[in-house]
Amino acid sequence: MEAIMDLLDYAMSSNIYLGAGVIFLSRVMDVTMGTFRVQMIVRRNKLIAALLGFFEIFIYILIVSKVLQNIGNWLNVIAYAGGFATGNILGIFISEKLSKEIISVGIISKDKFQEIEERLREEGFGITRSVGYGKDGEVQVLRLICERDYFCKVRDIALEYDPKAFITSYLLTEKYGGYIYGIKNKL
Repeated sequence: MEAIMDLLDYAMSSNIYLGAGVIFLSRVMDVTMGTFRVQMIVRRNKLIAALLGFFEIFIYILIVSKVLQNIGNWLNVIAYAGGFATGNILGIFISEKLSKEIISVGIISKDKFQEIEERLREEGFGITRSVGYGKDGEVQVLRLICERDYFCKVRDIALEYDPKAFITSYLLTEKYGGYIYGIKNKL
C-alpha cells in the first residue's frame, strides 16, 4: 500500500500534467468499474459485484486523498471531474456491449393493432395479443420479448401505424421457455 502511495506521490509531484493524467485515468477506471458493478448487482452476480466494488473503492480512496491534499491545484480537480464523466460514459458503453438484456415490450393500440401485429410478425417477432380495457373502452395489448437493442425497431414500427400507441418496456431478470427475437434458439 505504501509503495502505491509513493508511486502516486512521485507521479503527482514530478510533473503537474502527469499527476493530472494519473488522476484522470484512475477516476475513469474506478467509475467505469462502478457503473459495471451496478449492472452486476441488478443481475445478481454477487461475487463479481463485490470484487469490482473492492477495487473501485480502493482506487477511489487513493485518488480522492491525493486530490484533497492539494485541493488548490485546479488541474487535478478538473482531471478528477473529467475522469468521473468519462468513466460514466465508458462504463455504460461497456455494459451495453457486454450485456444482452432481455426486455418485455407492451404496445397498447385501440385501432391499428392488426397492422402493428402483422408487421412485427413479418419482421420475425413473436407476439401475444390480448384484450384490455382503458379509459375510452376496449384496446388491444401486444406483448413481445426481445433483446433491448431491438426496442427502437419495435417502437418505430408501432408508431408508424399508430402514433397514439402506448408503448412500455421493462427488463426481465428471469425467463423460461418461449420465443425471444434476436436469440437464435427457443428457450
